[in-house]
Amino acid sequence: MSDREKQQKYNRENNISGSMYARVNVGQNADKNKLDSAKMSHTGGSMNNKDERVIDNNSLTYTVLYYVIGFLVSFVIGFILFRLFHNYFYNEGINELLPSLLLISISLISGFLSSRLVLKKMK
Repeated sequence: MSDREKQQKYNRENNISGSMYARVNVGQNADKNKLDSAKMSHTGGSMNNKDERVIDNNSLTYTVLYYVIGFLVSFVIGFILFRLFHNYFYNEGINELLPSLLLISISLISGFLSSRLVLKKMK
């Protein structure tokens, strides 16, 4: 008798369903293949473990703080970079456009990255 036949015999004798859904949700009447049941059951886990917590990044407070901190830090970084490299911004044409675009993009990217880090540390 092969291993597969032994497994099938064991499953028949012990009323074990072969579906993946039933194997994952053992003990929740999943072996009847009722995927559309309205009754939700607790699958385990607790909120005491730090790695099981889900951070709610969709709350209004989080969003407002993200944008306020992001724009403030972007403004500060942009102001500092403008003061450091002010001679580059008084040229004409493309020579003025490139440093300006670099200043704006670098300050916005670094501002919102630091905002994300600050909010992650606050949680």
